[in-house]
Amino acid sequence: MTQPVSYRSVLTSRNVPQLLLAASLFRLGHAMMLFAVVLYAIAQFDSAAVAGLSGFFLTFPGFVVSPVAGAILDRFGAVRAVALDGVGSAVCIGAIGISSLSGVLTPALLFLLLALYSLTSPLTDGGIRTLFPQFVPEAAYDKANALDLSTYSVIEVAGPLAAGALFAAAGPDPTLMTIAAMYAMAGFSLALLRGGSRPAAPGGGTERHLLQAAWDGIRYLARNATLRALAVSYSVFQVAYGMLIVVVPVAVERWFADGDSAGRLAGAMWSVAGLFGGLGALLAGKMLHAGVERRYMAGATVVAALAVFPLSALGSLIALGAGLAVFGMAEGTVNVSLLSLRQRRTDPGWLGRIMTVSISVNLIGFPVGTALGGFLAGAVSLRTTFAVAAALTLVSAGCARLLIPREA
Repeated sequence: MTQPVSYRSVLTSRNVPQLLLAASLFRLGHAMMLFAVVLYAIAQFDSAAVAGLSGFFLTFPGFVVSPVAGAILDRFGAVRAVALDGVGSAVCIGAIGISSLSGVLTPALLFLLLALYSLTSPLTDGGIRTLFPQFVPEAAYDKANALDLSTYSVIEVAGPLAAGALFAAAGPDPTLMTIAAMYAMAGFSLALLRGGSRPAAPGGGTERHLLQAAWDGIRYLARNATLRALAVSYSVFQVAYGMLIVVVPVAVERWFADGDSAGRLAGAMWSVAGLFGGLGALLAGKMLHAGVERRYMAGATVVAALAVFPLSALGSLIALGAGLAVFGMAEGTVNVSLLSLRQRRTDPGWLGRIMTVSISVNLIGFPVGTALGGFLAGAVSLRTTFAVAAALTLVSAGCARLLIPREA
C-alpha cells in the first residue's frame, strides 16, 4: 500500500518552494492584469464592450498558438520558456502604459498589445504545471496541485485587491507599469531553481520539426478520451467564469458604488472568491485520490452554478460576496480534480505539449465569456447575465459527468 504523502513532505521537496515562489510572482502579475485591464478599458474608453474585448485579446491569441508553445517547452525546457514569457509580458504591458502617457493609445492599439502579451502566456501556464510533476512522485500529485492552486488562490485574493487599490491611488498607467515590473521580477526569480528534477520520458519525437511536434500534441489530445472530455467540460466552465470577470465589476458599479470605490469593492469581491478558492483546493487535496476526480469535479461544478444564480444575482452586496465565496470554494475543487486527472492520464514524455495545449483548450471559453459578458451586461439585465453564466456552468457539470471516462 502506498504511504500517504503529507503537505509538509511536498513543501520540503527540492525546488518545490522555489517553484511556488516563481509561480506566485507570475500569477500575481497575471491576476492584477486580468482585473486591471477591465478597469483600465472602462476608465480610458468608458465602454463595457471595449472592456470585454480587452479580456478577449488578453487571452485568446495565446490559446491559438498554444500547441507551438507546448512544443517549445518540450524542446527547449520549461525554465527558459517561462523566463521568455516574463520578459515579453513586461515589454508589452509597459508599451501600453507608455502609449497612453504619450496620448496615442486607441482601442485598436490596446487590443494589439494585449494580443502580443497573450502570445507568450502559454509558456508559463504550461511550463509551471510541467515542472511540478518533475519534483514530486505520482502519489503526491493531488497535494502538489492543491498547494499550487491554493497559492494561486491567495494570489487571486491579493491580485484584485492590489490592482484595485493601486488603480484608485495611482491611476491607470502607473498600475500597468507596476504590473510590467512584476513580470520582470518573476522572470528573474527562476534563477533560484536548481537541478534535481526527474527528466521526462521521451515521447512524441521532440527532435522533429517544431510545427510537426505541435501538431503531434494536438493529435495526442484529440485521441485521448479523458483529455477531450476535460476540454469540453472545462472550456464551458470558463465561458461562465469569463462572464463573471466582466459582470461582477459592472454589477458593483451599477448596484452598489461608482468611480474609484467601485474598483476597490469589486477587487474585494474577487478576493473573497480567491480566499475560499484556496480553502477549497486544500480540502480537495486531502480528499482526492486516483479514481474519484471525475465525481468530485462534476459535483463541485453544480455547486458553482447555484452560487452564480440565484445567490450572486440577488442584488445584495452580502449575497454577491457569499455567492463568489461559494463559487471560489467549488472552483478550487474543480481545478484540483482536473489537474490531477490530466497528469495521471498523460504520458510523461508528452507532458509539456499536453499541459500547454490542454490548458489552453480548456481555457478557450474564457475570452468567449468576457466578450459575451460585456455584450450581455450592456444589452440585457445583469440578473439575466448571471443566469446565463449559471446555465453554462450546469452544462459543464453534465459534460464532466457524462463524457469523462471512469478509467484511463
